Amino acid sequence: MDSVTPCTIDAGEVIAEVAADFAINHVLPPELLVTVFDDLYRRITELLPFPLPYAKAVEYFTRHPLLECMLVCRRWFNIIQTSPYYWTFVEMGVMIGGPQPEESQWRTVRQRELILEIQKRLEKSGSLPLHLAIAPEFVTEFDFMLQVLEKHVCRVETLNILTASKRRSIRYIRQEDFEHLLGLSLSSLKRLYIGKLDIADALPETDDSSLLQINLDAPHLDELFYHFHAIFPTSPSRLTLLSISRSSFSFVDPPFSRGQIELPELLELRIAKCAPGPILFVLSTPILQILIFHSSYTSVDEPEELPEYPHLRDLQWADEGPDPTFDLVFRRCPNLTRYANFVVGREKKISHGMTDGPTLIEGPGGINSVQWPRLEEVLFDCVSGADLLALVNLVPTIKRIRILKDPCEFGDAETEKELLGELRRKVDVAPWLDPWSHN
Repeated sequence: MDSVTPCTIDAGEVIAEVAADFAINHVLPPELLVTVFDDLYRRITELLPFPLPYAKAVEYFTRHPLLECMLVCRRWFNIIQTSPYYWTFVEMGVMIGGPQPEESQWRTVRQRELILEIQKRLEKSGSLPLHLAIAPEFVTEFDFMLQVLEKHVCRVETLNILTASKRRSIRYIRQEDFEHLLGLSLSSLKRLYIGKLDIADALPETDDSSLLQINLDAPHLDELFYHFHAIFPTSPSRLTLLSISRSSFSFVDPPFSRGQIELPELLELRIAKCAPGPILFVLSTPILQILIFHSSYTSVDEPEELPEYPHLRDLQWADEGPDPTFDLVFRRCPNLTRYANFVVGREKKISHGMTDGPTLIEGPGGINSVQWPRLEEVLFDCVSGADLLALVNLVPTIKRIRILKDPCEFGDAETEKELLGELRRKVDVAPWLDPWSHN
């Protein structure tokens, strides 16, 4: 089915067209109505991103996706209310609205009422897979919530553990609550996102030795995103995508050995704002295809020995200067076809005042000292036309080059124009976010 954008889904228009004549209830059997509702519900829920931002969760759970349909007539209302499929997206804490003093008796009563309402929604979903969003910072009755959830958690396929702020949670979460939540039987879990939670019994995240360590038993987990703490999937794991932010494996006790965490099916690994060397040392990723790293600082220490990545095709590594971990990783990717010295999708976060060329080209020994794989596409934030021509002559397999900053802005304009013209006769050159000229 063709994808749609949010603006194309207007339940009001659907109702106006389908229910203009209420005689339709005498013509269409319930099975056909359910088909229409299924399609509308699926189109709306498929627009929900993963990971799910808190604002998007609030927007979604403010009203049921089929509310307008339920208001048309009693028959439609009953069909939707009794169909388990329309109750498979559930929130806990997202709609509470904000933390209140925990000693408030009203707060306790109100939370229990809301959680009991959520229990009814869980029961409406029957035995179908669940998609769950939890905002722990707004849940003061955590034990009660877990009691309600425990019966249904084995059906959860998607779990988003959210924080309202983009920076971090606004109320500390008790460590035992967090451990209890992730210690539930997550036998069906496929996608897990853990936001920037502050755990009450852990020290600030600046002290790596205090990061909470969780051994996660989710045998069918396919995608895992987390911040701050160290979440270790069952080894070997079926993960295909792993995203780690502001975590560290350096202080794990007892220490990991090389390749101890086996991820035999992992295709994409994202690391942000933490030392990549210890993480890469611990993970065994024999078929890894995409590696993405960004941080505001570079590695200081020479990393321990890293494995080869024979299947890695796409390397995106934010260039903040000489980095011994990057140097070793680059040498371990003999079949790389795409390299970017920034993270694709974060182009607008890069400073436009930059004038330094890529460290890989301008480092000790220069461009000729690098063991270049047979690249087909390269993306640089800032580079001169002369360096690009030298690179294309050295690596003739290159077909496409993207440059975020126009070389004419920091070099001699006339010279750079001539060099870019010569370069375009050899390869496809795209400035900034412009499309490639040849598909």
